[in-house]
Amino acid sequence: MTGAPASSDQGITGFIEIFESRLTKLKLHLKKELSKAKHEQDRKAIRRITSDARKLNMTLKEMRNANIKRCRHCGEPL
Repeated sequence: MTGAPASSDQGITGFIEIFESRLTKLKLHLKKELSKAKHEQDRKAIRRITSDARKLNMTLKEMRNANIKRCRHCGEPL
């Protein structure tokens, strides 16, 4: 099937809402895990959740920065 390729702006930023909702779910899950007593907390789960949240947050920042128009001379945001 041949079709017109998706625009580069929409292809990258189309998932921002999905990633933001996933990040909020990760934060809620982390708060729930941290609210447990210390001996009941799953350290591996906490580490996994925080690393996933960091990676997702960095991805969201990159997506938002890709969407900003910049000056072609100096690179500063307009």
